[in-house]
Amino acid sequence: MSRVVITGMGAVSGEIKPCTVFGTEGLLTDKFGEIDGLDKENRLYDIIRRTISDMLADAGLDKSDISACGADCRMFFGTLLARDNAFLEHSRSGADTLAMMNEFAVYAAELAGVRGCIDISSASCAAGTTAIGMAYDFIRNGLCSTAIAGGADELTQMAAYGFNCLRSLSADVCSPYDVKHDGINIGEGGAFFMLETLEHAAARNAKIYCEIIGSATGNDAYHATSPEPTGEEAYHLMLNALEDAGITADMIDYINGHGTGTVLNDTMETNALGKLYGGAEKKPFVSSTKALIGHCMGASGAVELASVIRSMQSGEPIVMPRLTEPLDGCEMYNAPERIDMEYAMSDSFGFSGNSAGIIIRKWVGE
Repeated sequence: MSRVVITGMGAVSGEIKPCTVFGTEGLLTDKFGEIDGLDKENRLYDIIRRTISDMLADAGLDKSDISACGADCRMFFGTLLARDNAFLEHSRSGADTLAMMNEFAVYAAELAGVRGCIDISSASCAAGTTAIGMAYDFIRNGLCSTAIAGGADELTQMAAYGFNCLRSLSADVCSPYDVKHDGINIGEGGAFFMLETLEHAAARNAKIYCEIIGSATGNDAYHATSPEPTGEEAYHLMLNALEDAGITADMIDYINGHGTGTVLNDTMETNALGKLYGGAEKKPFVSSTKALIGHCMGASGAVELASVIRSMQSGEPIVMPRLTEPLDGCEMYNAPERIDMEYAMSDSFGFSGNSAGIIIRKWVGE
């Protein structure tokens, strides 16, 4: 099988603060992970435009380079909320605003110059991670040599009021993996990556951030909105990713957890980590970027992988600023001052039991 490397990325996310995108009357909170400066009427288009453009520039490519690959370059797009605002507008006014569900994936492909097939993942909050894992599987199995993969979602009222009905919104800023956790802050964002075979990347002398060495997807088949509480299925998801990567749990230096800040999710993940690392001498640092940017829904896994890669490059850990008392006294949630990261895992656990994990290795040469 082919080795797969990441040679470019573009990402954007917001800051948790009072929301200006829509009214928050009747909600448990007014704090959302909102991106400043987006086109008010076309927020998701703007997120995609920014991230695709940045990804191509970072990879040292342009649209014509991608188009020249023909069917050998595919698009893998993860999203959860892409048509929410159109559905809401249609229900309010009867306006003919409905469009094909693949509208935004097609837009991303057109911007990048992709002429190969477009694959869409809507695996709830695991959509972005699933899309990247699909691209990895296609490339390593020889179905294409290159792919653009990632995800994007914008803030929507439907998501806000939906999570409000579930009583899952944090009253303030979320506190993943802390005993005072009380819910999520919904965010928005996007991230896309240039994936290539190592051979293809070397032939064009591309810079390489990291190598993807393993992935896994799963489903706990437990409940529409609640995770399986013991963490057994999440534990097996991580085991499957490790087996696919051909490494052991003690080789992982950092885990980017799903870490929503809800009691159900955080407890489940803490249980799963206990199953994987209970009694182990070497344990990784574990944290959640949602403490900083909110939950970017279907784009969360993609945005978080970009954060992991940046942390891997810089040695600066992704800290959770509101963490004061970790769940079950779990020391893995305490951030080091610096982190020397060779292997990292990024996990996503979504509604309806959807789950996905990616393992990467820092690139230091062949």
